[in-house]
Amino acid sequence: MINLFKKKWFWGAILGLVIIALILANMANMNRAVAVKTTEVFEGLITEQIYTSGKLEAGKSTDIYSPTNGVIETVEVKQGDTIQKGQVLMTLQIDDVNEQIAKERLNLEMIESERQTAKKQHFDMFKQQMTEDPSAEIEDLDLTSFDLRIQSSKLTIASLEKRLNNRVVHAQEEGVLTQVSVDPGQMIAEGSPIATVVDLSSYKVKSNLNELDSGKVFVGMQAVITGESIAESYEGEVTYMSPIAILADQTSKDASVEMTVELSRITPELRPGYNVTIELEIPDKERLLLPLDAVQYEGDKAHVFKIEDGIAVKTEVETGKENEEYIEIVSGAAKGERVVTEGAKLLSDGDKVKLQ
Repeated sequence: MINLFKKKWFWGAILGLVIIALILANMANMNRAVAVKTTEVFEGLITEQIYTSGKLEAGKSTDIYSPTNGVIETVEVKQGDTIQKGQVLMTLQIDDVNEQIAKERLNLEMIESERQTAKKQHFDMFKQQMTEDPSAEIEDLDLTSFDLRIQSSKLTIASLEKRLNNRVVHAQEEGVLTQVSVDPGQMIAEGSPIATVVDLSSYKVKSNLNELDSGKVFVGMQAVITGESIAESYEGEVTYMSPIAILADQTSKDASVEMTVELSRITPELRPGYNVTIELEIPDKERLLLPLDAVQYEGDKAHVFKIEDGIAVKTEVETGKENEEYIEIVSGAAKGERVVTEGAKLLSDGDKVKLQ
């Protein structure tokens, strides 16, 4: 039997058959169409959310100040009390004020009497001088010292009467006391803070935005407020943006801008002091958009595949803003044009395609 494996012509024939098989397989692949799906370029918005934390506060907070100097005699309320307009908050000790007023009024009468006596003496001296020497010049009477003493006495009386009239401190409006700053026996000066009352008929949130986010937020923008301590979410509106940026604390390296959001509704679950989260949605303009997987990249160049007569046509595009789902098409594709999405990664320019 002839050993065919040693014949050169045998191996040449085998190699030729392999080459023919490869050519036929390649031709088959060339004729086979890649299955793809397409989508239209459409107009839409790429929304962007900003999240920041803040603290829930009553819509209106009013500090109450001492109307006069004195010593606290009694405190009729405590922190957390709900108070009504006109309610007594505290009283001041003024046991000796009536006696001081009486003494000061007597002192005033004495000064006025002395002033009158000085005027009479000056007039009598004037008449006598005119009788003895009509050409003599007489100095005008200076009553400045008397007038100053009278003015001082009147101011003292007014101050004492003010203390008397303000012995009882009343609430000027209704609300909830969030702070009571004084205790019985404490000496206080006029204008010192003694309590803080808040109106719980409205709520607001104060927060600090970083420099990047603050440039995107404006008064009137809508917001959503949520928090771990509250079950519901609440809509709100940005009502204040500080005109300046400051460091929130000494440890901060970046400046921030103070923002206030007012809630559009309230419920019993809301309480001043709760930590909350503010979500702001940045408005966007209409853009031409495609799903992210429709755009392919080679280096820093982006392209899509359009289909013309069943053939994939590689088309360079310029992209813009994007989010987790969509990317903006600045140029290279027009609204309504269809491009390949599913299967785009398998394509080369000129490939045959078939739509699924």
